[in-house]
Amino acid sequence: MARIRAPLGIAALLILVLAVAAALLAPYVYPEVEYRLQGPTTQLLPKPTGEVSGRWYDDYFLVEQIDASTFAIGEPRYYQGNYSYLLLGTSRAVLFDAGTGTRDIVPVVRSLTTLPVTVIPSHLHYDHVGALGRFDRTALIDDPGLRARTHDGVLQLGRYEFLGFLDDLPAPSFRVDEWWKPDTTIDLGGRQVQVIATPGHTPTSVSLYDARNKEVFVGDFVYPGNLYVFLPGASRSAYLTTTRKLLRQLNLSTRVFCAHMAEPPAPVRAPMLTLDELQSLDQALVALDAGRIVADPNVEFQRLLKFPRVFVVNGDLRIATGFPWNDQ
Repeated sequence: MARIRAPLGIAALLILVLAVAAALLAPYVYPEVEYRLQGPTTQLLPKPTGEVSGRWYDDYFLVEQIDASTFAIGEPRYYQGNYSYLLLGTSRAVLFDAGTGTRDIVPVVRSLTTLPVTVIPSHLHYDHVGALGRFDRTALIDDPGLRARTHDGVLQLGRYEFLGFLDDLPAPSFRVDEWWKPDTTIDLGGRQVQVIATPGHTPTSVSLYDARNKEVFVGDFVYPGNLYVFLPGASRSAYLTTTRKLLRQLNLSTRVFCAHMAEPPAPVRAPMLTLDELQSLDQALVALDAGRIVADPNVEFQRLLKFPRVFVVNGDLRIATGFPWNDQ
């Protein structure tokens, strides 16, 4: 019997070790498992039949004018409902986020302006970098880690930085022409935007703040949906720090423009929140740290060992977070 128990004991120990390793490495294990369970998402959604804001460019992009010098460029037929933003000055323009790459966003932008365009991604996940390197200039937030990995002006994205394997996309490389330091101001000619480091979703996430027009563009930091606080590089404590920084820095009537639209049946329009939602996010993060709120047990998003856990913040706004030891 001893000869039988030994292999069983070793097997049990191996299972325990694997379980502990999987829990510790959950932010990396989860996307790999999701990829193998779901495979790539390549099919376009049908054109929405409900309320739509803006005009169609071909049958894919939706162009919505936010004000006289700002356009939202949506991809409502892409499964994540991405939006990029074109900010115009008198001497140059900035494209905030570079499209998903599912269709070519360059002709859309060129149809809206003849100004030289600098494109900067809110972060480096695969659905935000489609046209990097394809405009007049490409900028990144001035981060020491990104600079150290840039050779001869070219940056190669890493597997978990890009996450494109989820859709069978190879990690790209592109030339970086400008490094924008946090808290500096970029002059577009008659319009100035402030560069704000907004870590939380990723360590190198960035937002642009137009104080005069009371507009801030935040990418994936916050939007009406599940905020991914469990993927590689995400940090719940950074989320709280950044949320409080934005609440201190932004004008109370600032419109917060996001990178992902609300899911149907919500109207198709540029996703916008207010500082009220940021205040609710602040309160929810504090309550989560204190253990005063519990995960929603009815969310289908939780598939693997209760990972991620989803907490309702306010309406469509939710926090999708990992185990306590994964996302601090």
